[in-house]
Amino acid sequence: MQYTGTVKVIGPREEVGANALVKQTVVLEEDTDREFKGGLAVDFFKEKTELLDGIKVGDMVTAYINTRVNESKTQAGKFFNSISCWKLEKGEGSAPSKKDGGNSDDLPF
Repeated sequence: MQYTGTVKVIGPREEVGANALVKQTVVLEEDTDREFKGGLAVDFFKEKTELLDGIKVGDMVTAYINTRVNESKTQAGKFFNSISCWKLEKGEGSAPSKKDGGNSDDLPF
């Protein structure tokens, strides 16, 4: 799955858990013209945190993500989502290609 948005927050790299797993969280605001934009917090783990090198607040990115639901270990029946990124592309993506051999006339005939 992929999600395209503007980087709003880049959290610090931190070590979590008993194994000191390296984690970094980024908040993306969706790329839409709607009045009320949604957002998504995406986690980067281990060597994937290096994907954020060169990324700054305000950059447009496409994050390739995996989603997972987990049950709380301390509260039975309580669930939470985990969203992690495995690939990140900077920029707005490629422009649409002309399929008509370079003809710039948009007329269908």
